[in-house]
Amino acid sequence: MRPGAAPISEQIMFDLIIPPVGAALWWVMSRGWARLVQQGEISKQTRRRQKKEFWVVLCLAYLLMFGITLYGFLT
Repeated sequence: MRPGAAPISEQIMFDLIIPPVGAALWWVMSRGWARLVQQGEISKQTRRRQKKEFWVVLCLAYLLMFGITLYGFLT
C-alpha cells in the first residue's frame, strides 16, 4: 500500500457510498434543468430519459470507483 492511501476497508466504503450520492446529484440537477427549460412541467419522455440516465451514471460511477480501488490495490 502506498503511503497516505486509505486502508482497503475505507476505500471500499467510499466505493459504496459515493456513486449513489453522485447519481442522485446528477438526477436532481437534470430534473431542475428540465423543469426550467420546459417551464415547470416535465414531459413523460424526459422523465423516462432521466431515469435511464440515472442508472447509467450510477453504473459508470461504480465501475470507475471500483476500478480505481483495484488499480490502487494492485500497484
